[in-house]
Amino acid sequence: MKEPGFEFLSHTADIKLRCWGNTLEQAFTQAAYALMTVISPNLEKISKKTPKTIIIEAEDKEALLFDFLSEFLFIFDVEKLIFSKIKVLSIQKRNDRYELKASMKGEVFNKNSHEIGTEVKAITYSYMKIEEKKDNIILELVLDI
Repeated sequence: MKEPGFEFLSHTADIKLRCWGNTLEQAFTQAAYALMTVISPNLEKISKKTPKTIIIEAEDKEALLFDFLSEFLFIFDVEKLIFSKIKVLSIQKRNDRYELKASMKGEVFNKNSHEIGTEVKAITYSYMKIEEKKDNIILELVLDI
């Protein structure tokens, strides 16, 4: 089994991510870490003093990934919160919908103490791919910058 992680792939104008984990929850967690790293490259500078829990529902896994990461952008835009501890607790199918529960810890972004990265305008569906094999989930997606 490979350790969960993420990497940045080359893309002409935006940021392309490949994230992986042994479970869907781990791969989604890595996608959130990748997004936070784009916004503020050194996550170690972000304290874990503000806890937050989110629940996201969507019609399929791609929409769930899109909505999950979009929620981080919304929280950053509205509450100015950035997170250095993220864990997707569960992804379950209920009836015809998927539900994700995640917990995070972070703090209000401060340009004087946090590294300033790249502004992410939106999560996109372009090139989005969720590849599921036994003990190996790979996500690919593009962030609009």
